Amino acid sequence: MARYLSLLVSFYLFGCNLNSEQLVNIDKYTFDEIKFNAVSKNLSFDNLDIDTNTDVNIAKKVIQNWFDSKIKTDGLEGKLNVVVDPIKIKKTKYDEYYKFEINLSMKFSEINKILNSERVYKVNSIEFGEIKGSFTIKDQDNLNINIIRKSLDNIGKKLISIN
Repeated sequence: MARYLSLLVSFYLFGCNLNSEQLVNIDKYTFDEIKFNAVSKNLSFDNLDIDTNTDVNIAKKVIQNWFDSKIKTDGLEGKLNVVVDPIKIKKTKYDEYYKFEINLSMKFSEINKILNSERVYKVNSIEFGEIKGSFTIKDQDNLNINIIRKSLDNIGKKLISIN
């Protein structure tokens, strides 16, 4: 009897999962590699001590992953310092409306002591997205991640154009 009951419950859960419709899926961004004339690189978050805001923590993880995989160094001398200014996130939620906005500002400093030069790039991106109608918490989370990635993609494109 217990086997039949567990089988029936698993079919019910599987059927509910099939009927639920995901409004927002995670977008696949193919970020461009950005190369700097440096030997080492360092990422730091300005004024972001231990933060209890889960959205900021998710943004920090996405930024760290982007930095590790897409910011490349190809020089013989120098250092690249990247500072992320405080991440500003604004969420608006009503019964059938959700909006997520991120203001992301980053400063890239290429320092070469042998050539006695420093190049500084300050790049800013403000992106937002919204959902209207009936949506789930998973849809909200997916929208948040998509907007964070869209903001990083925008920063990457700006860096490529000026670098």
